[in-house]
Amino acid sequence: MDALAARGVRFDHAYCQFSLCSPTRASFLTGCYPERTGVLALNKSFRDAMPGVITVPELFQKADYDTGSIGKVFHGGAPLKKFDVQIGAALNKDSEILVEAKTANDPGDKPQAKVRGEGYNRTYAASLRPDADFTDYQIASDAMTTLDAFKDKPFFLAVGFIRPHTPYVAPKSFFDGVEKAKLTLPPFYREGGENLERMPPSALRPNNNVFRYADPNVNEARDAMQAYLAATSFVDSQVGRVLAKLKELNLDDNTIILLTGDHGYQLGEHGLWAKQTLFEGATHVPLIVAAPGVKPGVCKGLVEQVDIYPTLAGLAGLTPPPTVQGRTLQPLLQDPSGMGREVVFSTMMAPKGIIGHSVRTDRFRYIEWDEGRAGQQLYDYQSDPDELDNLASRPKQAERIARMKARLAAHLKAVNG
Repeated sequence: MDALAARGVRFDHAYCQFSLCSPTRASFLTGCYPERTGVLALNKSFRDAMPGVITVPELFQKADYDTGSIGKVFHGGAPLKKFDVQIGAALNKDSEILVEAKTANDPGDKPQAKVRGEGYNRTYAASLRPDADFTDYQIASDAMTTLDAFKDKPFFLAVGFIRPHTPYVAPKSFFDGVEKAKLTLPPFYREGGENLERMPPSALRPNNNVFRYADPNVNEARDAMQAYLAATSFVDSQVGRVLAKLKELNLDDNTIILLTGDHGYQLGEHGLWAKQTLFEGATHVPLIVAAPGVKPGVCKGLVEQVDIYPTLAGLAGLTPPPTVQGRTLQPLLQDPSGMGREVVFSTMMAPKGIIGHSVRTDRFRYIEWDEGRAGQQLYDYQSDPDELDNLASRPKQAERIARMKARLAAHLKAVNG
């Protein structure tokens, strides 16, 4: 991924519109905000609210491109027309490897329970299995085979890797490559801890995707962080295999490549080991674009994932449908020092159906729950990058919060209109 970034533009301040896989995929694959797609949970399809919407791959299908979907791409609400090549992923395969690895590492550690097929208790472990036994290796192999089939015609290929989604399982060599002793844990795990009393309850989701039965201690937290980084390193190696195949086929110079993740993730910040929050860790996503005519660079401006659709369309010379609510990143690809958005927006559904919204500028983030009735948060990233000091109750911030609320109201009116 670093090599890809070195020959493209890396967007350092890209944000998802919803830090949960189904809503965020529905958002950037339609180019619409969650309020428009109607997808605020896992069990909802954007086809319910937008039955005729033209998704990204459909736009390319209509332009006579061969289209392929490998691994996890759409979570729900697939294109109206089938992909020319569509290969899913065995999502339970790595969970089985996890249980095997944990039992091998500690024969006395018996499974307490299985949760959604993701093993038990701590959902991470190093495995002695070869790389080829893992789901993401197979996804990369399927993508490489598809590239061979597509090489003589314009194509659109979406490759959706699974890791570093839980379970954090990877070959042991990738764990060995992470020096656990050098990892820096967030303030929550440092001496003195973190005071969460001024945090609205909705901000601290009870769901915990890594530690199912108890709050981890410092050693367990460090183990989990190592495992996350190992899983990330493993999937990075699989991205490399696909890019190497593209180069082997002499397609790397005339292919648009866009790399992103569906959301960020909390690695112990505020005691959370999960997605689906409105903090920086969960809403901030990777975004790299390498394309013909695009020079290497780093963009510091704010961008959103709804901007992916019009960017891909514009780079390919296609016209996105009028439903698309994002805006093309082409000007920033030509001049990464240019201005990004003034603000970016993210949405979340908390327990009991409480809706939260985040408004982020280049310096501040304002979060409100149930229009403020269930709590407010305001963070200054210049002085408080770890989001430890909620400024929302400070009288001198009242004017700033009023401006943020006005921006949010205008945004919601526009995207729902």
